[in-house]
Amino acid sequence: MPKGTAVIQIVGAPLQKFISMASFVMPQWIVPSGWLEHGPFAFWLIEQLRPRLTVELGTQRGYSFACFCQALKTMSIPGRVIAVDTWRGDEHAGHVDKIGDAMHRDLLAHVDLHYRGIGELKRMYFSEALHHVEDGSVELLHVDGRHFYDDAKEDHTTWIRKLAPSAVVLFHDTQVRTHGFGVYRYWPEVSQGRPSFEFKHGNGLGVLQHGDLPPGPLMDLLSPSLDERTRDEARQIYARLGGGINDHYEFQHYKQRYEDRKNPLKKIAKEIARPFKK
Repeated sequence: MPKGTAVIQIVGAPLQKFISMASFVMPQWIVPSGWLEHGPFAFWLIEQLRPRLTVELGTQRGYSFACFCQALKTMSIPGRVIAVDTWRGDEHAGHVDKIGDAMHRDLLAHVDLHYRGIGELKRMYFSEALHHVEDGSVELLHVDGRHFYDDAKEDHTTWIRKLAPSAVVLFHDTQVRTHGFGVYRYWPEVSQGRPSFEFKHGNGLGVLQHGDLPPGPLMDLLSPSLDERTRDEARQIYARLGGGINDHYEFQHYKQRYEDRKNPLKKIAKEIARPFKK
């Protein structure tokens, strides 16, 4: 029996259509990210939506971007993912002027090795990237740039003309209410009365239906008629699955720290070699 099948079989019937084997795929590119716990949903979403073009506004280390790329490749879905970022950071992601180049270089190498022809990095401002994307072509838009209220609203509204008639828009950090974050204020405004779904774990992730989706599990998940009990159960399942990825990251992180303490010369050699990696 394939891994995850037993879990799918024991969930209630209303939930079975909101989870699949794609929900159990382990991401290849696991890096520090507030998005870690949304990996399982990202794979399921790509499986359901099958977007020909995905655009991510705000990428930094590239975890969510890599999840989208991996999902397309694993499921043989013909699509592309464009990541837009300056790799300089901001007030919320942290200013990374000194390490932004390394982040960009590492992610670029990962894309070149695994997702050539699928993933593309555009190192520029979001407003500049508008000129590189055709109107009405984006089927999945991930808004995850600077998180002030005005920024989230501007990023969304300026990219609306780029959205396809059956697009889905993701808003990260809908549950964060500190450090000036304002997505939690914009999300209720933009989702009010519209097909949508919000996950509460992983700093919150809002899923908004832009136009008309074909009948299927994704449309059902976003439907306003979905009962609250089923919504809560779906949230619990994806929170558990996402927690597994977070646990995996923590284990690997502490394992690496232990190995570095055990063999400090190996760590020094790795740091010296890092700038010369292609």
